[in-house]
Amino acid sequence: MKIKLLILLLLVSSPLFAQSSIEHLTIESKYIDETRTLNIALPSEYENSTKKYPLIIVLDDNLLFNTTSAIVNQLSNTSRMPESIVISISSGEKHRNYFAPNLFNNHRDRMYNYGNHQEEFVKFLELELLALIEKKYRTTNFKTLIGFSPSSVIGLYILLKKPNLFQAYICFAAGNIIGDGYKKDERLIEELEILYRQNEIKQSYLYVVSGSKDANSQPYINRNIKDFNEKLSKFNNDTIHTRAEIIQGEGHTDVILPGLITAFDFLFPKEKWLVDYPDLIEKEGTAKDNISLFYQKLSDEYGFEVYPNADRLYSMSCLKNIGRRLLGSKKTEEAIEVYEYWVELYPSSHLAHYYLGLSYKENEDDNNAITSFEKAYALALSQKSNDSKIYKEVIDELNK
Repeated sequence: MKIKLLILLLLVSSPLFAQSSIEHLTIESKYIDETRTLNIALPSEYENSTKKYPLIIVLDDNLLFNTTSAIVNQLSNTSRMPESIVISISSGEKHRNYFAPNLFNNHRDRMYNYGNHQEEFVKFLELELLALIEKKYRTTNFKTLIGFSPSSVIGLYILLKKPNLFQAYICFAAGNIIGDGYKKDERLIEELEILYRQNEIKQSYLYVVSGSKDANSQPYINRNIKDFNEKLSKFNNDTIHTRAEIIQGEGHTDVILPGLITAFDFLFPKEKWLVDYPDLIEKEGTAKDNISLFYQKLSDEYGFEVYPNADRLYSMSCLKNIGRRLLGSKKTEEAIEVYEYWVELYPSSHLAHYYLGLSYKENEDDNNAITSFEKAYALALSQKSNDSKIYKEVIDELNK
């Protein structure tokens, strides 16, 4: 019987390392007087979980959405950042420049010629888009806003005027923008310095990046980056985090791919997020307690609940695989605790119930094992998963 269960365990080891599912919502906005479509990338197991997720709002749909959602999917699946909901806003008849604040270009001695309708767009974001998303989806209060060039101007405006609306701001191709201001000879750098000196921000991450090709054609970008870091780094603490940099060899739009990776590493440093479950379970205490303690520290730091990964490709650092190791080490009760936690986080995951059933079976608790296998079978049937056949075999074998 144990050999049979082991074979079935291997057969049902299909990974959860999957692409996000995409949904679409339409907003008829009274503030920007346009109808916009929201493209929403949900974590692959969103429907099976009870978890709440951070939001990432992308202002440049065609340019940033696919790349951002793919990188978030990759990094979150490898425990480099939290699983997140990524949302982009479709383009409308009014160009993004229409909604951007009209800055003064200090190096060309002229206005940007942007539309200066930022207040309308901020109301759209706050009162319509975010209100809709937070009502429809399970979200945390950790929101990131990503903009490119003109839409970075919008992001910086929101940070200055409503600093707590978003907790993180990523501004691409913005090394020139931070050196300009709302009036001649003013700079956003000093505006940000005033903001952070007021010490009224609950939580703020600000990442500004440009490519070196832009800096080569606009040398003042180098000075802007230097001044930004010198003036704002003194405010960096547990609450405020700022960084500006130039990525070598990259152009105006080319900077997006490497910039996203460095931006997310700035928000979620790998030295804090990378986790080794086999090491954790060897420490004093139970596997579940040690794993929970690791993520509780992250949760306390970021101000929202951070959860362990349920499944990962080629890694022991997930609930499924560390539970298997515990079973192999005859730590059955610890395995049960880990799999019960998986079921708590993902009550509609047939795989979670199946592994919990296996751990009960190894603990010679056939009644609970059958209950878990039957739950896995029912869920797999409702979700039209081929794994239902395997679950049925296990149930029939136990009922003999």
